[in-house]
Amino acid sequence: MNARFRLHALLLALPLAACSSLFNVQRTPFTIYSPRLAATAATDAPPMRVDWQLAVETPLASDALDTVRIVVMPRPGVIEVFPGARWSDSAPALLRNLVVQGFENSQRITGVGSAASGLRADYALAITLHDFQLEIDGGTRAVIRLQARLLDYTTNRVLAAQAFDAETPARSSDAATAFAAFEAALNQLVPGVVAWTLREGEAMHANRKE
Repeated sequence: MNARFRLHALLLALPLAACSSLFNVQRTPFTIYSPRLAATAATDAPPMRVDWQLAVETPLASDALDTVRIVVMPRPGVIEVFPGARWSDSAPALLRNLVVQGFENSQRITGVGSAASGLRADYALAITLHDFQLEIDGGTRAVIRLQARLLDYTTNRVLAAQAFDAETPARSSDAATAFAAFEAALNQLVPGVVAWTLREGEAMHANRKE
């Protein structure tokens, strides 16, 4: 084999070796967590079914919260994540889907869905997500804080606004225990958002009819 042929063969082998190394890279395994909303979650929503429709917008959130990573705050102002855990969707999308499910579970409204569903809505529920993390300083707990706004869907005018929060203690700071605390906090917070929206929306709708 002459020198030119050996050089050509070596150059052909280099890309193959590089591709082989890419496919053999070891990936760190992680667990995906998907919170569920209890069908029997308590709510003090109006007793009768409303006849208006609602679009639930994807909540606004900071870049630190708009992620599938599960956020941990070991002390105020310091943000970390669980390396081996992920949400099944980004925190804002996950919250939006659970809120829609909360309305469906209430059995008080038929016309409800995400803003992207094409629903011909009368009102929109806009949410700003301020906190969605496991806080460790001062006691380990899952913390969710948000601001909800009920909007006229046509004019985008704010009709009502309300802050909501939920904190649920966690026995330890591992991902599985944190997930259980988050799920409990969501089951506290979502029914309150649903009940408030239905009450405010029904009041606004009744005024429209007068």
